Amino acid sequence: MKKDYLGTLKQVAAIGYHGVELAGNMGGMSAVELRHVMDDLGLQVVSGHCGIDAVDKDLQKTLADYAALGAKYLGVAWIAEPYRTADGIRLAADLMQRAGAEAAKHGITFFYHNHAFEFETKVDGAYMLDALFAATDPALLKWESDVYWVSKGGEDPAAYLKRYSGRVPLVHIKDMTSDDSRTFEIVGAGCLDFDTILAAGDAAGADWYIVEQDLCPKGEVESIRASWQNIVARGWLQA
Repeated sequence: MKKDYLGTLKQVAAIGYHGVELAGNMGGMSAVELRHVMDDLGLQVVSGHCGIDAVDKDLQKTLADYAALGAKYLGVAWIAEPYRTADGIRLAADLMQRAGAEAAKHGITFFYHNHAFEFETKVDGAYMLDALFAATDPALLKWESDVYWVSKGGEDPAAYLKRYSGRVPLVHIKDMTSDDSRTFEIVGAGCLDFDTILAAGDAAGADWYIVEQDLCPKGEVESIRASWQNIVARGWLQA
């Protein structure tokens, strides 16, 4: 994306993906300009990530941009160390719940995206992830489940999708290697049970499954191409 923003989007569309999730980078274009590009490519901007600082300071501008892009979802994908305490989680919960109320005015659903640390730290006896969701209204804060990180955190991704059924519209799918490193892998080439995970996601009401390649074993474009090919070959895609 840094080298060739438009060319990369064209390759994503040509592979067969239906939409993309952004993380603030709009290629130097305004939201309206980028929306025209996406429409021409037949790509939907599904969602976006913003920092929790944007929730506190720049939320209205961020919401206006993603509304112009036609996104249905926006969320926070990371909280730093100061938020990983009982008081910090209460503060994060308050910020994100208020963001959810504002997002709803734009027709946007607000969410939180997990990593592994939410399962490695407990707040008042509960996993940080569960503490966050217990402190927020399910109507105002949804979950974007990252199944790799749930597994890396020691929990069952399918079971957690079931636990938050009705609250998990977005699911990040990436696979995990079978060796001791348990690092990132092409979807369908690792050890995660996507037959069970995707069935659980469907049952939980998932709206979109988003392929995320944090590190790309075959390079960025070839990795998402290989993941797409596996998804189609395994019958995991519903047209």
